[in-house]
Amino acid sequence: MKNQIFSLCALALAVFTLSSCGKDREQIKAAISETQLSYMIENAMQAGMGGFTGQLEMMVDIAQETVSSQCGVTKDTTIVTQGETAIGSSEYTTQYTWTLECENDVTPLNYDFICHSQGTYNNNRMSSNDYGDADWVLEGLSENVNEFSTSGTFGRNGEQTFKADGIVTESNIDFVVTNLKIDKASEEITSGSAEVNVHGTTDTGESFDFEGQIVFLGNGKAKLTVNGKSFVLGL
Repeated sequence: MKNQIFSLCALALAVFTLSSCGKDREQIKAAISETQLSYMIENAMQAGMGGFTGQLEMMVDIAQETVSSQCGVTKDTTIVTQGETAIGSSEYTTQYTWTLECENDVTPLNYDFICHSQGTYNNNRMSSNDYGDADWVLEGLSENVNEFSTSGTFGRNGEQTFKADGIVTESNIDFVVTNLKIDKASEEITSGSAEVNVHGTTDTGESFDFEGQIVFLGNGKAKLTVNGKSFVLGL
């Protein structure tokens, strides 16, 4: 009889433990759901949150101002941007290094850009302290072309805090951008695509990995698809 009682108690304890662990895993999973992932990715893209679309805007400005630069000469500048939007603010310091590549040292073909950034953002959903590295090739320098075209990579690494849950993550967000079109007159992204990979850990030690696809829709929007779920992001 005692053995039976002990067995029942052990079984109840095991069920309770498994149930508690399952609950903890569900809570952690919810903290890094696809929806919250979309917030991280959106902030890494938004110019107002120090994202890579801000780098593209600066690259376009540099290209339009220095298209007559000497071929093959490498130049650099460091720019501090302070962004203020309706939902939050950011401050980033970005070093731009670029080289104008030319055909026969005469006809401009493209700019090669390398960007290093570091800073913080804070909005109504989350905050971040991070740094980033990017490599871009900007084409379409001819005056007869109405759009710039760019491809490249952008990575943002750092610590984020989700305000609603108080959960802290250490994450790496990596974009591979392909054939992005930028209107020369409006400097707006009109089309293009990207792949994004995100991995990291929460403050509870749980790891996460996601892969997603992004299609740029124009009008300051992009669509993210991850695990069969889609989100429209603002740029």
